Order: sequence, then C-alpha cells, then structure tokens
Amino acid sequence: MTLPASFVQHIEQHPCFTGCFNSASGAQVCLDPNRPLAPLVIVSCQDCYAHFALPASLLPANFNANNLAPHLTQHVQTKRGFALSVSGYFTKGSGFWFSAVYYACGVFLINGERSRALGTDLEQLINSFRQGILAPPDPRMLDPRHFAIETVHVNFATASSGARSKQALLSSPQVRLQAATGWKKVTLAEFLPLSGNGASAAASAAARPTLKVGDICPVCRAEVRVRQLLQSTYVGCLC
Repeated sequence: MTLPASFVQHIEQHPCFTGCFNSASGAQVCLDPNRPLAPLVIVSCQDCYAHFALPASLLPANFNANNLAPHLTQHVQTKRGFALSVSGYFTKGSGFWFSAVYYACGVFLINGERSRALGTDLEQLINSFRQGILAPPDPRMLDPRHFAIETVHVNFATASSGARSKQALLSSPQVRLQAATGWKKVTLAEFLPLSGNGASAAASAAARPTLKVGDICPVCRAEVRVRQLLQSTYVGCLC
C-alpha cells in the first residue's frame, strides 16, 4: 500500500519505543473553504496516545483506520528490527497496561510502569506470556532466572534497523544509560540462553555464595524474597 511519504516519515520518527498504533475515531475537516468537509482517518500511538491523521482520499478504496493502524504497526516493527512488539491495556486476568518489544538476539525492552502493582517489568513480561498477550519465543522465558536485567533509556526518533546483540543495541543511538528529556525509562531484559551468555551466567551463579531470604543479591541488587508469578511463587532475586 502506498502512503504519503511525509506521513510515513512522521510515523517512523515517532520516538515512542514500541511503534504500536491503534485506530481512533475519525473526524471531518475543512481542507478547502469551497468544498465539503473531508473525512480524516486517525490512528493513535499505543504508548503516548498521540494522534496521527491523513485525508481518507489519500488511502486506497475501502481502507480505514482499522486497516491503517496494524499496517503502520507492522511497518514500524520491520523498520526497527523488532521480532515482536506490543503495547496497550489488556483485559486478561485482572487487566493491566503493558508495553514491550523483542529483538531476535534474545533482548526485550519492557515498560510496565502503569501496572507497577503487578510487579517488576520482568514479572509483567512473564505474566504477559502466561496470559497469552505474547507468545514466548522460547519456553524457558517463563523462568525469570534465565534473564539478566538493567535499566536503560530509549528514544526511537532516529530510524533503526534492529540489533544483532545486546551490545549492539546499547551502542545504538536509540539507547542511552542516563536519563534525558524525551527519553523513556525501560527495562532491558537479556534472555541468557539465547544471547550466548547462558554458560558464563551459569558459571557465575555456581560461584556465588548461597543467599537466603532478606539478602541483597550482589549482581542484580534485588532482595531475595518470595516472588509471585501468575500461578506459582519462587524464592530468589531478579537474576
């Protein structure tokens, strides 16, 4: 489908990290005082709810916001090199807000700040797997012990072609370690068995002293405690 280049450019350079869009209510706008009002087709960003519109006359016949939103989402997903992307409010379970993207190299970027009562970003990712919001690319992703996490800040206003590794992503212009105006705080979760760091992580874990409830993990700095999953619990930190 051919869309106006200027419209596509604005969509590609929207800084929100998931690039997910949803349909929104249309509008009638005066584009020419000598002609009838023209219908607009409108979509909204699932991260920040910014609205983007273009005249319906610029779309192919029988194309509307319901068609346009998933088309733009897929376009941005491909442009940025995401294997998966999701954002919005999901009614499954008790209902929760959740946003995440996944790179095929084994790296997730996650933001669950609007549903913090349900747990950390990593816990919400695992919850999204169990609720069927996302299909885990590897069944071992249901175990939080297979992840290493860190906080980063992202802004996708600059086009990206994806990342082949965690280090490549950290070195990209879309990611920085320090907070800045216009940059979104997210959790980077590295799936160790796929990223190639699983063996070294296992060796490191074997060398660590045994931790008990109440201890602070020297690696992830999280407290060792009973942690709730959707249908079970585990005792541990966030490594």
